[in-house]
Amino acid sequence: MSLTRSAKLGALSAATVIAVIALLAAIPAMAATNTATTSSTTTTTSTHTYTPALTVGETITFTSTSGHYKTLGTSDPSGTASGTMVFTVTGAFKGGYTLSLNSGTIAIGSNSYSIASGSAQTGPYAAHMVGQGTFTSSTPGAFIFSAGAHAKLDGTSHIKVSLDVEVGGAEYAVSLTVTGAASTPS
Repeated sequence: MSLTRSAKLGALSAATVIAVIALLAAIPAMAATNTATTSSTTTTTSTHTYTPALTVGETITFTSTSGHYKTLGTSDPSGTASGTMVFTVTGAFKGGYTLSLNSGTIAIGSNSYSIASGSAQTGPYAAHMVGQGTFTSSTPGAFIFSAGAHAKLDGTSHIKVSLDVEVGGAEYAVSLTVTGAASTPS
């Protein structure tokens, strides 16, 4: 019986070696096929006409429709938040956009903070915005933010904006649902 077992193991080992050799021989052929496909895709992509979603000088205004905040590092209860943010498109690239944050307010509970300045970047088609800003000297502080999760309801775009705000010695996590409006320069 051990001879039969040895014969089976030998046959299995030989089959395994042949399969590994066949796989090794196939890898360069698959790589060549993939390169040809990539080359074809690159050619097609390079002839694609890009149409910018935004233009330099365009103003974009975010206005909150709802929002809430949580004081970080404490057991303080959360509350309502609101805000507006006014941006101007400063650069339009195939890979995205740069924007300046010119004005606005962020209200956390009963306190309202005026935005002094900031900047932001987005990906293509104005998606996935990230940025930072500061408040006026009367309420020194700063914040970082991201905007994403875009939905269109009743013909209006709704965007989720998440902010990490430091002001007056406290830090807040703020979540706003905003509508976006754009206006072209005159």
